[in-house]
Amino acid sequence: MATPSVLKSALFMSVLMLITLVPLDPGFAQDTRERWAFGAHGGFNMWFNDYNKRVLGEGADLLLRYGISREFSAGLLLGYEELKSNQDPSNGVAYLKMQGIPASVVGWFHLAPGKSFSPYLYFGFGALIYKRTIGGNVNVTGGQFKTSFHLPAGVGFEAFTSKDVSIAADIGYRIIDDYTDGLKSGKIGVYGIAKVGVNFYFGTSASENEGLIKEKARQVKELNDAEARRIRDSTDAQARRLRDSTDAAARRIKDATGAEARRIRDSTDAEARRLADQNARRPVDTVIVLERGKTVVLKGINFESGKATLTLSSETTLTSAFNALLASPTVNVLIVGHTDKVGKAAYNRRLSMQRAQTVKSWLTRNGISRRRLTVAGKGFDEPIDDN
Repeated sequence: MATPSVLKSALFMSVLMLITLVPLDPGFAQDTRERWAFGAHGGFNMWFNDYNKRVLGEGADLLLRYGISREFSAGLLLGYEELKSNQDPSNGVAYLKMQGIPASVVGWFHLAPGKSFSPYLYFGFGALIYKRTIGGNVNVTGGQFKTSFHLPAGVGFEAFTSKDVSIAADIGYRIIDDYTDGLKSGKIGVYGIAKVGVNFYFGTSASENEGLIKEKARQVKELNDAEARRIRDSTDAQARRLRDSTDAAARRIKDATGAEARRIRDSTDAEARRLADQNARRPVDTVIVLERGKTVVLKGINFESGKATLTLSSETTLTSAFNALLASPTVNVLIVGHTDKVGKAAYNRRLSMQRAQTVKSWLTRNGISRRRLTVAGKGFDEPIDDN
């Protein structure tokens, strides 16, 4: 008789599961890791003991558990069960009723973690506090509570309607000791259960925490990237402003330098023309003609003895040389200084170089470009006159 009753209970649970699943969104997934769950379940039980007739009883469970991982949760299962049985033919106790309060530590193994429909297995151990209220003079405990070990095991499923609520259903067995029915015939006591209920979840799951951490990291990265772009744009703008300012200053300096160079050139040209006009109107005793590759001896340019200081009589010859340079603006000249044989050779070479430099200085002061004039000193090595 036990087997048909168990099959009926299993069939009832299967139909209940199908009915429960109809309104669910199959795409909703839930992660129970690192979340607390509180559940209230109710249903039926059937006691398998030393009596021969099985009677359905009522029972309810409260659970409190914590998701240790995606696949495993652990917690407490506390309940109330009314276990009933009958005997045919009667052996003195025709009907037996027992009230029990089971309390167990249980582990749940989730077979489809993260899914909207998640089957599970569960096992546990604990104790059953009970008293027999009906059973004849032999089996009634007289209001006293007794204790039995309590080993729950079973299978079930959760179907999530939201991230915080699930519909749960399970079937299983609870193993208890032989004396719970008041008879010791060597059999271990067992009762089967079939229950449905609701589980409520609290807290944030590990996947949600990971998502929050990733979102926070993404926001921080976006803020850092935006700040980096702002700093880079500001730096680029400052660099452009500095470059533009530098270019403008450089243009101003270039323009000012060009204007000053033009002013000096114009002034020099005007002075050269003035001197040329002045010299053109001055009577010249001697006319000097400059030709490329031709040496001209400027007789009449004299210096004080042992010095590079021009004598007053040299002015006329220097003026002739000046006019010749003005008349031949494309000719560059080498001015060579000479000395007599008085003194040592090194001293005279140095003195001749200084005298040539004196002539060059006189010509440039009067408007001849320095670039047209070079100097050399021969001392007394190459005399152009007697001592």
